[in-house]
Amino acid sequence: MLRKSKKTLAIVCCLMLTFTNVAFAETEKNTGVNMESILEEIPKSAVLSGYIYKYENAPKEIKDIYASKCEALNIVPQADDEIFVPERYNFMSEGDTSGVYANYYVDYNPSKKTIRISGSGNYTISTTKLVGYGHYTSGTEVRCAQILLGLLNYNVLVDGLFGNDTYNAVVSFQRRYGLSADGIVGSATWDKLGRLTDPSFS
Repeated sequence: MLRKSKKTLAIVCCLMLTFTNVAFAETEKNTGVNMESILEEIPKSAVLSGYIYKYENAPKEIKDIYASKCEALNIVPQADDEIFVPERYNFMSEGDTSGVYANYYVDYNPSKKTIRISGSGNYTISTTKLVGYGHYTSGTEVRCAQILLGLLNYNVLVDGLFGNDTYNAVVSFQRRYGLSADGIVGSATWDKLGRLTDPSFS
């Protein structure tokens, strides 16, 4: 009986070693760009590219969305308000010269509790600030949160207005990464956003 148990145990151990080696070999063989399922937390690009429009010259669909968000927040849209539209939206039509090509990238410093966004605009924000309904609902902090969400392929316009699109993206992000899904960008959400969008944390 003991001999039979030893033989069974030896077979199980051999099988475990075989499958472990296959798993590691598969991981090593696929390192690089083909590991999207394993590295899904890392954005496909460290740069968010798109077009900046002035409100008065924006495509009608973008203009309507922005006006609706302004109305919900009791803000009057201004002709020179800037709306950044990520490239994947593809609102540029042939001959359209109203959009200015732009890009943004992220530098996160957890010890200083700051996120710096550079490129076509330069912003530095504190990760102690709260963004969301009942807190900052417009301005630089909101714009930075939208850029970070955009880098992670969430569908938000970067317009500095915390509307339903931004709220839904924040809640979705929080649920995905096991954070409190309250729709408010606080220190834990800033930290996760910063670590996922700054390539030095990859």
